[in-house]
Amino acid sequence: MQQAEITLNLLRNSRVNQKLSAYAYIFGNFDFNTTPLAPPGTKVLVHTTVGQRGSWQFHGVDGWYVGPSPEHYRCVACYIPSTSRVVH
Repeated sequence: MQQAEITLNLLRNSRVNQKLSAYAYIFGNFDFNTTPLAPPGTKVLVHTTVGQRGSWQFHGVDGWYVGPSPEHYRCVACYIPSTSRVVH
């Protein structure tokens, strides 16, 4: 839902200032470098740290992109089916 709201507000013009998007009028310019957006439901490979895996295990697990994570720099929220959790 968060990504759909951001996308719609980026596409819609502000009623007060027609030269700005609704998102830019309320929050300022959207920076795609700090908060990347991708199509929801995209299959991704989520990196697992050394403390979460064994020494000879794979360095990532399969997951699905579910939305942006604006509170973290260049991070996204992913659903991991093996753990049934959303990670940021």
